[in-house]
Parts: sequence; C-alpha cells; structure tokens
Amino acid sequence: QLSQYTLVNHRLSDCTKRYKETGSFSCVRSDFILERDLGFYIIQVYVPSVLIVILSWVSFWLDVGAIPARISLGVLTVLTMTTQTTGARASLPRVSYIKAIDVWMATCLFFVFASLLEFAYINVLARRRKPYRLCGAPPTDSQTRQQWEQPAPLLGSSKNGTYSSRYDAENGEKSPPADGSEQINYYGKQGALYMDRIARVAFPLAFGIFNVGYWFIYSFVEF
Repeated sequence: QLSQYTLVNHRLSDCTKRYKETGSFSCVRSDFILERDLGFYIIQVYVPSVLIVILSWVSFWLDVGAIPARISLGVLTVLTMTTQTTGARASLPRVSYIKAIDVWMATCLFFVFASLLEFAYINVLARRRKPYRLCGAPPTDSQTRQQWEQPAPLLGSSKNGTYSSRYDAENGEKSPPADGSEQINYYGKQGALYMDRIARVAFPLAFGIFNVGYWFIYSFVEF
C-alpha cells in the first residue's frame, strides 16, 4: 500500500511481439491508475498557507500610524510564506512543468506581498499634503498655481459668512462642509484610511474568487 496514493483502477493487456526472423516474444502489460491523496497536503500545505494569507490582512485593520507593527506583520508573513513554499516543493519531484501546488503557493505569496505593498502605498499617501494631478501640465496662472501648490486654508468662508470647510494640516484632511455633505480626499490620512477600507473588501474577495476557480479547475477538469 502506497502512503500518498490510492489505487483507482488497473488494466491488463497482451503486448506479445512476433518477428519473422526470431519468432514471438511473450509480453504482458499492466497499467495502474493511481490517485494522489490530498489529505496530507491539505493539512500541511493548503490550510497553513490560507491562514498566513488571512494573517496578512490584519494589517488593513491596524492604524495608519502603526508603522512598526504593520511592517513587522508584512515582512513576517512574506518570509513565512516563502519558507512554506520551499518546504512544500522539497518533497515533490523536480519536473519542468507547472504543478497545481506551484500555482497555489505562487498566488498565496503574491497576495501576501501585495498586502505589504499596500501598506507602503498608503504610507506615502498619508504623508501627502496636496492631491495628485492626474493629467495635464500645472496651471499657468500665478494665482491658480499658488492655490494648487499650497494646502487649503484653515477656514474657508462662503458668501453668506458661514464656514464651509476646515483643513487639518497634520492629517491632510478637510472637515465636512456646512451643508452636511461629506467630501472624500484621496490624499493625506483620510485617503490612506479610504484605501485601507477598499483593501479590506478587495483582498478577501479576490482570494475567494481565486479559490473557487482553483478548486473547480483542478477537481473537475481533466488534464
């Protein structure tokens, strides 16, 4: 009995060869159909890698200013995922084609590394004090250019004398206008928090879609 395989079926066939000069040579051929058991790999490879990927998402719920905690968590999950990948491939034969477990481990490593890059992006975004100019050259008018290059004032008044917005120079945020509508700034600390909220939904959703496609293809599609 093989420890990692289950005998599914076997076939017997006659492969006797006959030659004019030397006569016939008796031959019996037997084909064994084996199926790899997934229990060992699910416990030792798949479940730990899923937990490592989920652990990397904890960074999205930490505060933007918790730089040491988020860096430590990101680097730790990347190194752990790399070690897990090396250990999983050590017990498998070295072949030139891509195996199913290679696709799984590479995708999990990508998600963990993407979580670390997401923190690097929001860290830069949180320290920005003015919005990005997406396209076109800077304004040519001197007054417009000055308004573009400098942050908004602390208090902005409207025609009726009510203050409509307030600028937080430390966080790069504006308070809600006087009419009650909320304006989202895609820069500063508010922009970083907004990107974290997107990542909390986008990363689990993308990983779930990958799991559905992965298990469907390798479970029901014959190669």
